[in-house]
Amino acid sequence: LGGECVGAYSTCDELWNILEKGGYTSGDRLWRMPLFKEYGDLLKSATADINNISAVPYGGSITAAKFLQNFIKCKSWAHLDIAGVMDSTDSMSYLPKGMSGRLLGLLLKH
Repeated sequence: LGGECVGAYSTCDELWNILEKGGYTSGDRLWRMPLFKEYGDLLKSATADINNISAVPYGGSITAAKFLQNFIKCKSWAHLDIAGVMDSTDSMSYLPKGMSGRLLGLLLKH
């Protein structure tokens, strides 16, 4: 998704809707990503309960969310993958260049 959009993972449609609407008002783009079972299967290990990284070169952000899902006790949760947007580039006209606390406005308001 690069530096323009946040990958959002959520098990709850209601929570996702709040985040999506908040993104519209804060100017932060979010895109809901899948949490398919098959991505969790990529974390299986012969020597540990679970791997913290997939052995395949794809789905890294998704498998990271699936890894977190193994430790979350509540039904409704969200993970916002900010790795690609943690610092702003020249293309982000509404934020200063560099680290800017992106998504903070979304999270504080909603």
